[in-house]
Amino acid sequence: MKLKLARTIAVFVSFFAAGFAPAQDLGPQIRKLEDGIYVYVGKNFNSNCGIVFTREGVVLIDSGHNPTDSRAILEAVKKLTPLPVRFLIDTEPHPDHTTGHFVFSPPATIIAAEGAGASMRSREGGEPDRIQKLAATSPEMRAALEGYRFITPDIEYRQKMSLKVGERTFELMYLKGVHSESDTAVWLPKERVLFSAAGIIVNQINNLRPIVSIPDVLAAAKTMKSLAPLHVVPGHGIPGTVKIFEDSEKYYALLLDRVGRLAREGKSLDQIKKEVRMPEYENWATQERFPTNVEAAYRAVKGG
Repeated sequence: MKLKLARTIAVFVSFFAAGFAPAQDLGPQIRKLEDGIYVYVGKNFNSNCGIVFTREGVVLIDSGHNPTDSRAILEAVKKLTPLPVRFLIDTEPHPDHTTGHFVFSPPATIIAAEGAGASMRSREGGEPDRIQKLAATSPEMRAALEGYRFITPDIEYRQKMSLKVGERTFELMYLKGVHSESDTAVWLPKERVLFSAAGIIVNQINNLRPIVSIPDVLAAAKTMKSLAPLHVVPGHGIPGTVKIFEDSEKYYALLLDRVGRLAREGKSLDQIKKEVRMPEYENWATQERFPTNVEAAYRAVKGG
């Protein structure tokens, strides 16, 4: 009994210390948001990973852009606690958020919105040599991929899910039509921290695939902003505040206005692509994605 109590106290002290660990001791990509809540910020707009400590283990939000990131995240976790990664929540099924799952599972249980597994299997089957190509990019990547296994979610929820781990509650919300086939926002209501997925990103033109609807993106932004979060962690880009949503709302409102005006003049989509300009946002990254934004705006103003 005394041994069991001693172990319990040791784990509690370890957790308590983790909440106050200086972020600079964990590597340059780690940012501390609140006690026990960190973000591994991807370099050059690569995907972010949330790291949340509880008294019953660690919860990750995504697993890093690449396995090299996943390995660095695991090392940071080990510096803070002896407890395992209990859960890993996917904000989307794309490889830049999910390839590193094998680093954490087992023991982590992976959770995603309905359709995530099907999306992952379809993409993996369509590019069977993806991992070999990734391994060839550098010796570091090849080493990080050692033991790679393709892992899909263990649990897929519908619309909403509440996950209680230790003293923390994670509210999962399906986001329709914002980025992928299966997007999830993760809300910690007590701490007021929101992991908002990749439907809205920071200082970057997003890739608006045919499944994406700008009205759905704006509706999701409105819903998430109404939560009044203190911290907003996008799928890509530097964490911030609700200004992240406001900046995107302004961008899409202006884009819809300009595309709509040209469409009402009878211009075709090809003509609009050639004519519409957004000089106010020329400093945003990934300008090559802008044509997909014009297409999405055209669908919206035409009611498609």
